[in-house]
Amino acid sequence: MIIWIASYPKSGNTWVRSLLSYYFFSKSEKFNFDLLKHIPNFNTADFLDNKNPIKSNDDIIRSWVPVQKFIHEKFKRNLFFKTHNVYETSKGEKFTNNEVSAGCIYVVRDPRNVITSYKNFENQTYENIIKNMIDEEGFLLSNKSTFEKFGIKGIEVISSWARHYNSWVHNNTNIPICLIKYEDLVENPSLEFNKIFDFLKKINNEKKTEINKAKLEKTISETNFKNLKDLENNNGFSEKQNRKVNFFNQGIENDWKKILPNNISSIIERKFEKEMKELGYL
Repeated sequence: MIIWIASYPKSGNTWVRSLLSYYFFSKSEKFNFDLLKHIPNFNTADFLDNKNPIKSNDDIIRSWVPVQKFIHEKFKRNLFFKTHNVYETSKGEKFTNNEVSAGCIYVVRDPRNVITSYKNFENQTYENIIKNMIDEEGFLLSNKSTFEKFGIKGIEVISSWARHYNSWVHNNTNIPICLIKYEDLVENPSLEFNKIFDFLKKINNEKKTEINKAKLEKTISETNFKNLKDLENNNGFSEKQNRKVNFFNQGIENDWKKILPNNISSIIERKFEKEMKELGYL
């Protein structure tokens, strides 16, 4: 079955993937971005061939669950996948279900810091990004492999920041959720990783498995922000795609209190008041 690493964009998904991929899959002392291939972005096009052509984004949406059922039947162990998809129905199709999903590690970040990171990464104005964050019909274009294979850009349906959070964390289909706040991960990565580890033990029914404290310490050291940024500067990072700004850009310097205009933070606090209070951001 699938274990999702789900989040709204620019919320810490790649950092969580880095931690998990180094701890569970690394055979060397040093972290490298190739390890992230063990937790790829879920893309239906990667599992379809020319006998099942994708001609439109509607075809992608219709393929969500059938592809996940194929994964469920083909592989004999649980697999990690990253996604920015909202867990809702689009075009009459649900993104996933509890028959193919073992659980979800949901990474959330204060939307006032999401917007500052998102703005820099996409090189857009705050006004444009906030329109995206409140747009319940919001979407992302998928990675280039879909276009290379089928000639269309592909799609991830992300909806608004609030709807995305609610769709996973308060899902009504009994998919277990491990909620990880980006800010807690910054404050105490060891504690949050232990939380994830215990969650994985539970959904994998591995009662006797214990965490390797030395490897966890090494994992946190190898995947800290400075190391990831240096690695990107020295070797590049494919998930940056064609953008001029680094994927690992600001880190802890991305502090909304210092850089976010008051009128933008006020809009975010008003639009997402319920969720931000629930999460302790307000």
